[in-house]
Amino acid sequence: MATDLEKKIIKQVEYYFGDINLPRDKFLKAKTEEDDGWVTFEVLLSFKRLASISDNAEEIATALKKSESGLLEISEDNKKVRRNPENTVPEFNETRKRELSKRTAYAKGFPTDEDLHEILNFLESHGPIESCIKRSYKKDDQYVFKGSCFIIFKDIETCKKFVESEEILYKDVNLIRKFQENYYKDKRAEIDETKKSNKEKKLAKQQEQLDEKVKKGIEIPKGATLFFSGIEEGTTITREQIKDKLREVADIGNPFIDFNRGDIQGYVRLPKENDAVDFITKLEDQELQVGEAKLKFKVLEGEEEEAHMKKSAEAISQIRKSQKFNKFGKKRKGGNFGGNNKKRTKVENNDD
Repeated sequence: MATDLEKKIIKQVEYYFGDINLPRDKFLKAKTEEDDGWVTFEVLLSFKRLASISDNAEEIATALKKSESGLLEISEDNKKVRRNPENTVPEFNETRKRELSKRTAYAKGFPTDEDLHEILNFLESHGPIESCIKRSYKKDDQYVFKGSCFIIFKDIETCKKFVESEEILYKDVNLIRKFQENYYKDKRAEIDETKKSNKEKKLAKQQEQLDEKVKKGIEIPKGATLFFSGIEEGTTITREQIKDKLREVADIGNPFIDFNRGDIQGYVRLPKENDAVDFITKLEDQELQVGEAKLKFKVLEGEEEEAHMKKSAEAISQIRKSQKFNKFGKKRKGGNFGGNNKKRTKVENNDD
């Protein structure tokens, strides 16, 4: 009858040579191919988990002889062990992976400092199992247990019962349980959602920075906006006509005319602060004949001026953004069809 220590030794070594680990363990599999399947206890004791249970080769050999599974054989000199040659090692291919996945459960809620043997002892009442793999991550050159495991059950029915049980408590904690396939599916969805959220946040941040940049670049001077009216329905004048007449009255640089053909009123935005105030003093009765229309001017002030300045700033912002970015939110590269055009002038290369 095996003692508790011997049971731990048997369980650990049988895991090494079992259907789950051996096909995937390149080092151990290579060792089995060197000597007709035999592996020395000296090699096995280089495995930290077994060495943490027992570092005595004779003690390990004595324990393995008490195994009732028939999986292992011990050499006559008690120095080597091998998997029973009659127990063929399964090939670890895609078919095998799919078969294992169907009877593999994900469980989360174990203490992060819990020993694997404690978890294995707990799982015995929910088994039989073939393997329990503690999930971990590397921190400061050490592996830290995440508190979750992948558990491979002997059959699908046992796995299903474990996953679908209403409650499975481990030290008063109800374990979160999923089929491995569902865990990976949920994890992929979570990663995709995180990527989407991060992308949206990045785009929002870029847009915020762009908006701030555009706002800082928009300086509409006060006392520089004129409102005009007095155009009768059916009377046609153009922006160029208005601009030419304004320049006849005063040297005002290049004014912006907010007016479309067919409108009966509009705005003039002059370049410098108080330009509108100075300009209107040069008009007789604040009127100016433009073509067939006699325009009546006034300087925007107070709330009326603030409202118009805000509206103008938003319009300029939208225009600048449309010039900087295409419909996919990517910066325009310039040239025909977004390609490079080395012949563009200095003015044409100014995104603003």
